[in-house]
Amino acid sequence: MIAEEILVTMCTLTGTTERAAARLGVRRFLPRLFTLRYANMGGLDATTFSRQLEELKSFEDSRWCGYWNAIAASYEEKAEKEAGGGEGQLTREAMDLYIKAITYYTVSAFPGTSPGRLEAYRKARELFERLVPMVDEHMEKVVLEAEGERVEGMVRFPPGEERVPLVIITNGLEGTLQEIALPLLGYRDAPLGVFLMEMPGTYSYRKPMSGESERIYAQVIDRFAAHPRVDAERMAMVGVSFGGYWAARMAAVSPRLACAVVCGAPLHRAFGMSNFLGTPEIIVEVLKKVTGAGSLAEMGERLRALSLEGNDLLRRIRIPVLVINGDRDTLLGSEDSILLCTRAPRVLLKLYENDDHCAMGHYREWLDFSFEWLVERLAAPRVPAR
Repeated sequence: MIAEEILVTMCTLTGTTERAAARLGVRRFLPRLFTLRYANMGGLDATTFSRQLEELKSFEDSRWCGYWNAIAASYEEKAEKEAGGGEGQLTREAMDLYIKAITYYTVSAFPGTSPGRLEAYRKARELFERLVPMVDEHMEKVVLEAEGERVEGMVRFPPGEERVPLVIITNGLEGTLQEIALPLLGYRDAPLGVFLMEMPGTYSYRKPMSGESERIYAQVIDRFAAHPRVDAERMAMVGVSFGGYWAARMAAVSPRLACAVVCGAPLHRAFGMSNFLGTPEIIVEVLKKVTGAGSLAEMGERLRALSLEGNDLLRRIRIPVLVINGDRDTLLGSEDSILLCTRAPRVLLKLYENDDHCAMGHYREWLDFSFEWLVERLAAPRVPAR
């Protein structure tokens, strides 16, 4: 394990990952949870997906995107036939095929830093937006303007006209809207509104992510606080991975949030350069792009500037917070999840034993637990902190 981390780190520092992948394959130079993450998203057979990864020996767009796009297109074609070209009734089989096609296009888009990957991202989004009306007539696309950016998201409210609690959900560094939306289709009966958005600095955003991205989230929260279907006293935020950072940050600075769920978040220690031992080059490059950094040193400076501990924001969190992670987070470490519990007074920590980043091995379990926790907190009158 240490030898592999050293290999990955040396390839990252010398920019030789592509050359090494040509000999050893791409799997060694991807996050350890890559297979489980996308198997969960698309209901893929993990063994089959792992074997497909083993066959690929390049990160170049022509080979990476061409490989995954071909698999995605085959599932899309089968889904169209099963669904009668989109005109027939959506069967369970057709829905499963569509979800697999979206998942493989999303894998092709990972991590969204090149023309081929951005084109795959567009295909995944278009197919997802075609699927949504067939699955959930209450979910719709929304585009908001915030800080000069177009925030493209999906919103869903329960049937009716009464005001309901709203949960804003945001994902991480190379997470896509469809990746968080697909699992949430199973929670359509929850008495909550949801708004799903991607993290600033990724995919369709123009500006790099920085501490000022806080204003984007603040404006999104304010917009929905004024929405006729939203009870502005019962709003919450859920963040996954780097999105968890923003859920924690907004819990500290937004007076409108009643509670938050923070899953696998980098908060302080994860921003130290020592934490990047074994981090694949493809992740470092996307971090540089998202932060707008031109070098590793500049990336390190920009990430350290985000530290919630360094900015003394952790102690400002007074609302109830549910913190989720695995107790063996190999990507960011579990220390920041524990740190949050020592700084804020109303935190429930749930570390899943022998699990990794974002407790991916207990994905459905922690989603169920989080929704139950949110419904319980948002159903009750808001109680100010002492």
